[in-house]
Amino acid sequence: MFSGNTTQFGNRNYTDNSRQVCDVIIGFDFGTSCSKVVLQTPHHANGRTILVSFGNFGHPTNRYFLLTRLFFDTLGDCSLTAEAHPFCATGLKIKLLHEPNTSETLSDFKITPRTLTTAYLALAFRDVRQWFLRTQKEIYGQYELRWHVNLGIPSPGYNDHPLRELFRSIALDGWRFSLTTDGVISLKKIWCFLGGDISSAPLLDIHPDQIQVIPEIVAEITGYAKSHLRENGLHVLIDVGASTVDISGFILHERDGEDRYSFLISDLEYLGAYNYHTERVKHIKEYMNRWFAHLEGRQDLVMPIEASLSDYFPTLKDFGENAEKEIINEFYQKCKALIHRTLRILKKKRDPSSDKWKTGLPVFLCGGGKSLPLYQQVLRELNEFWKVHMATNGFEIRNIPKPQSLTAEPFVNDDFDRFAVAYGLSFPYYNIGEITPPDDIKDIEIERIPTSNRFEYISKDMV
Repeated sequence: MFSGNTTQFGNRNYTDNSRQVCDVIIGFDFGTSCSKVVLQTPHHANGRTILVSFGNFGHPTNRYFLLTRLFFDTLGDCSLTAEAHPFCATGLKIKLLHEPNTSETLSDFKITPRTLTTAYLALAFRDVRQWFLRTQKEIYGQYELRWHVNLGIPSPGYNDHPLRELFRSIALDGWRFSLTTDGVISLKKIWCFLGGDISSAPLLDIHPDQIQVIPEIVAEITGYAKSHLRENGLHVLIDVGASTVDISGFILHERDGEDRYSFLISDLEYLGAYNYHTERVKHIKEYMNRWFAHLEGRQDLVMPIEASLSDYFPTLKDFGENAEKEIINEFYQKCKALIHRTLRILKKKRDPSSDKWKTGLPVFLCGGGKSLPLYQQVLRELNEFWKVHMATNGFEIRNIPKPQSLTAEPFVNDDFDRFAVAYGLSFPYYNIGEITPPDDIKDIEIERIPTSNRFEYISKDMV
């Protein structure tokens, strides 16, 4: 059994002159609903990549999913499980992004989204290290380990310097507190440390440059960019998460052997799978309330009384043939408008001359909610519209390919895109490529030539 602050294998028999250092990169996909982690040793074991199982900490349906929630008690001591920890904090990422300065007092210290997220990452980092040391000694036991962390950051925020620094600082603090010698991750100690009491925190054993933040969308397509299916040029990625639908248009190209990602547009709205679920529930409740109001107000005493409790409830056919569309039509139209609006700007202003409009625009539909029929139907409907009305050849819907090097058992190939961000984050940050955010790329200049009535474009492929 390894203690909480252990970062190395025990019983290493080497001298300073003979020791070999093995870099281990933690690709940490910090999600709204759950987190996923992939480890990579880029310079050893043939660049082996490993999907981390969280065992009893993982979700019962899939041990590779670590729920994004934190349990704690009145003293502020934290855990990934509920045992003896009566309080539970959820929505950590959303609160960090939208309510970073809110606080609640617990005993003699304050709880904030930052302290909660720091504690969550500390527990997760510690569990990842323990899992690696426990299961991978046969392959890596002879090496001294040099740990690195790449943490995903929401793509629209990558050009937001304060947000980038916030995520990176939290990752550094999370690693620091994962090294605690007494095994206790404490919200109180984290709060004191952030307030200037450096004695409340362990010493950092990692160089700050070994912890980086990388846009999630870049990480998500890294596997594709490094696969034999890769194509240069314009692409669109639509990620359906628990809370958001995130859409980005980008140019994938290379220069001097280095991948380059030129982001032309990024947008998101809170139209993710869980929001879809709550929208459904809201409308069903409204319908049920009307149904029971009708039963309560019934005055016809000749009508027979329902024979059993189940007779009081409407069946699905009582909702009507078009119930699904009627119930979620507003939500459906918002999803459709988001994607259509983004694609229209991409075609009209950002890269109108791309040959992908003629050959079929590559579109990746990814994320945990991609399999829901609603999102697939939105894309099918837009595809037909764009073929007929937008002078294009529509979309070419693609899946992110599962890399052969990824080790995980059991593993379902169709689920890989749920781990694509973590996989991309497991590469050395300097090998992922150069990223140009949308604000650094100007709109296309369209020059009209009256004598020929033709347009001349400057291709974004030349960015």
